[in-house]
Amino acid sequence: MRTTIDALRAHTDGTAVVGCACLLLVLLHGSATLLTAFTARAGLSVVPSALGVPFALPGLRATPLGATDWSWQLCENFAALLLIATAAARMRRHLRLRPDAGKGRRLLAGWTALIAGAALAGVWRGMVAARMVESGIWGWLALPSAGALFGALWGVALGWLPGAAAALAPTQRAGART
Repeated sequence: MRTTIDALRAHTDGTAVVGCACLLLVLLHGSATLLTAFTARAGLSVVPSALGVPFALPGLRATPLGATDWSWQLCENFAALLLIATAAARMRRHLRLRPDAGKGRRLLAGWTALIAGAALAGVWRGMVAARMVESGIWGWLALPSAGALFGALWGVALGWLPGAAAALAPTQRAGART
């Protein structure tokens, strides 16, 4: 007879693992303590933010950070959920098209899943920033583009985490449903 843990392990695939890894990343980016410690040690990472580009990955928080208001925080939370959903959808598509992929391909799929999710979240965050500062047409074009670019760069930098989780996740062979 199977235990509950064995049953969960049998039904866990890369989609859930990548989704959980991305959830952990946005929760960590929502931590004021971690964010303050990081920016104190890597000061150059906030230079693009001085130009209006969204900083790092979106943070999932229960309350606004600093002087931001609730509308900004709700938009950040939506961006974090958008990142998770996009990454999970990208990983699910990979597993559906290549169920017998090796660990290397699953690592790359998890990595690119975070890149895609962070880029899409960056577009949303750039649009929110353009709306909040009431920018003109160039702001509506430049801020989402810069958000996508810097979101993708953060995805490249941190994508190895969900990628490694996807590579280490148990595999389900085609037709081997339990």
